[in-house]
Amino acid sequence: MTTALLSPRPCSLTRNGEDLRAALGAASTVEHAGPGSVRLRLAPPAGTGTIEFFEFDPSFTMILSDCFWETSGTLNYAGEDWIRFNFCFDAHAVFDFGHAGRFDLIGQELRYFHQPAGVLCGHVIQGGARSVCTTISIKRAYLERICGLDATGDAEAGLPADTSGFFFRRHEMSAACIRAAADLLAMTHEGPLRLLYARAKAEELLVSALAASERSISGGCIALSARDLVRLTEVRQCLEANLSRTPPVAELSRRFAMNRTKLAYGFRQLHGCTMREFISRTRLETAMTLLRDADLSIDQIAAEVGFSHASSFSAAFKKRYRVSPRRFRGSRRPVSRP
Repeated sequence: MTTALLSPRPCSLTRNGEDLRAALGAASTVEHAGPGSVRLRLAPPAGTGTIEFFEFDPSFTMILSDCFWETSGTLNYAGEDWIRFNFCFDAHAVFDFGHAGRFDLIGQELRYFHQPAGVLCGHVIQGGARSVCTTISIKRAYLERICGLDATGDAEAGLPADTSGFFFRRHEMSAACIRAAADLLAMTHEGPLRLLYARAKAEELLVSALAASERSISGGCIALSARDLVRLTEVRQCLEANLSRTPPVAELSRRFAMNRTKLAYGFRQLHGCTMREFISRTRLETAMTLLRDADLSIDQIAAEVGFSHASSFSAAFKKRYRVSPRRFRGSRRPVSRP
C-alpha cells in the first residue's frame, strides 16, 4: 500500500529537512528549525516518531531517524554524487538504484555506498516497521580534504580505490559504531550545543565506518560490474521464487552465466549473507507471513517453504523467533528477532 509519501520531485541531501517536510505534507510537523538542523515529527497516516536533518557543511550532512512508519511509501533521492553511510539499528526497507541494483535494508547493519550523479535512489519504506538509524552523507572532495588525501588516496581512507562509480557494501556495526549511534539517538542537548554534539558524534561514526571499510578492503573484495549486480539481484529473486525447491549452485551458475566463485562471494558481498543464510532466513520469514495470514496447516506451510518435515521446520522457527509456529499462530502478534 503506497501513500502520499511520494515526493513530487526527488529529495536533495542539501536541503533534506525542507524536502522531507514538503514530501510528507500534513503527515508531519516541524518540531524544531534552526541554523544547521530541522526536526520533523511524524503524524498519521505516515507514522509516529521523529526524523532530524543536520547540515554541518554543504558537503557533510546527517539524518537521524527514530520513527515507526504506519503505511508504506517511497521517497526518491536525487543522484548528487554523495558517499553515504547508514548505521542502522532497526529497519525494514529497500534502496532501489534501478539498473545499479536493489538492496534490502533489514535489521542491524552498517551499509555504505556511493550514489553517483544522475543515479536515482528510491527509498522504499515498508509499512508497519520501525526506522532507527543514522545516515551520514559526505562529498568525495570533502573526505579528501579532511583526511589529507590526494585524488588517488581514497583506499587509504577505507574506501574503494575508485569511488567515482556506484558501489554498495555492508558490514556488521562495531561496538564503537553502536555506542556513537546510540548516543546520537539519545542526545538531549538543544540549540547550538545539539549541533556541536551531533557533529562530534557524526565524525566519530565516520572514523569507525572508514576503519571497518579499510579492514574489509585489506581482506580483499571481488570486483562486481553493473551486469554482475543485475545478475546477482536476479539470483536472489530466483531463490525467493523457489523456496520449496532451491536450485543448486551449479544450476544457478549455468542459468545466470557466472562462475561459482563470483556467484558465491558476489552474492555475499552484495546481499550481506551467504545464499544458504538467505534461503534459511527467507523461508522462515515467508512461513511467518503464512502462519499469520494463510489458512494452511503447519505441515502445509513447512512444505510450502521447503522443509521436508514439520518437526525440522518447527525447530528452525523456534530457534530464530524463540516461539513455536503453533504458539505464534495462536498469538498472531509480531515476535522479536534476536
